[in-house]
Amino acid sequence: MATISHAYHRVFDEPFEIERAFDADYLLYASTGTFILDIGHRRWMLPPQRAALIARGTAIAVRSQGLATASSVLFGESQFETPLPICRVFGLSDLARQMIRHVMRWDAGRDPGDETANAFFKALASVAGDLAAEEDETWLPKPRSPGMAAAIDRMLEHFDRDLEFGSLAEVLHLSERTLARRFDAELGMSFRDFRHRARMVKAKGMLLAGREPITEIGLACGFESTSSFIKAFRTFAGATPRQYRIGKAG
Repeated sequence: MATISHAYHRVFDEPFEIERAFDADYLLYASTGTFILDIGHRRWMLPPQRAALIARGTAIAVRSQGLATASSVLFGESQFETPLPICRVFGLSDLARQMIRHVMRWDAGRDPGDETANAFFKALASVAGDLAAEEDETWLPKPRSPGMAAAIDRMLEHFDRDLEFGSLAEVLHLSERTLARRFDAELGMSFRDFRHRARMVKAKGMLLAGREPITEIGLACGFESTSSFIKAFRTFAGATPRQYRIGKAG
């Protein structure tokens, strides 16, 4: 039986982890909390300001570290004019968030002949497809060993101060040379490059949330001055933090 477009709404009261592939194109969205999405060797953080559009049949692993609400959509066949890429992660517009909220009334048990629902899902597919066409570079390489995962978790917990490489190696009971080799082997980049990319990804998420001043975001992401943060962000994202925030809010 062919999948009809429908919403999936579920509140998770405790951390969860799911691995599977859907037989439908899939819009993954956490309306509360944050999802961690793994596909292949890449990892994305999906707070409520960000969503992922995933092609049918793609193997994914999704987890949360706390309370979260899934407000996701599975699309029936022919909702997109061309086949989707494996995964596109993008910032949600206010319109897209409102549309996702609206379709939550139509679950898998809905009437397939409901023309109002069918038209709305088609419109949402169009909006999501347009947003996903401009992929937002927010992925991080996924660690492959428990030791590297612990190193990454510690880095992410200390963005607001400059965690030295030697201190990280000491905490993990590794030599600096061994830890450096693990970064190169598992993540394909150095400690410094990974830390910089992770800071930029965090900054994008905070800018999308639209609450904190740019100066505070820079400090939270480990930059000592607003000017150095703006310069680094513009180099990474091709826009200043303010331009990025305005552009993604539309």
